[in-house]
Amino acid sequence: MRYILLLAPLFAVVAGYQYVSHQIASGQVGVPLAAPVTLKPFDPSSLVAPSFTLDSREIARLNGENIANQTRLFNQRMEDMRNYARNPAGWHGAPPF
Repeated sequence: MRYILLLAPLFAVVAGYQYVSHQIASGQVGVPLAAPVTLKPFDPSSLVAPSFTLDSREIARLNGENIANQTRLFNQRMEDMRNYARNPAGWHGAPPF
């Protein structure tokens, strides 16, 4: 029963392929050919609202927070490596490198 359900999509794909190949061979294209599509250049500023502005103080604060967080994580990693070097047998889990 399960294999019959798996064959049903296969029959649909084969029928679709035969239909499309018959349409192409007959020369009757089902889609009307229209004028070519022209695309205008992409303008990134059109994605943002006109009243959107970047606050330089807020960006500086966010950069400072990111640097402080990266420094904190780096220091924690260095402490873990120091503790592992002092006593590898006391370390539980994967080594910190």
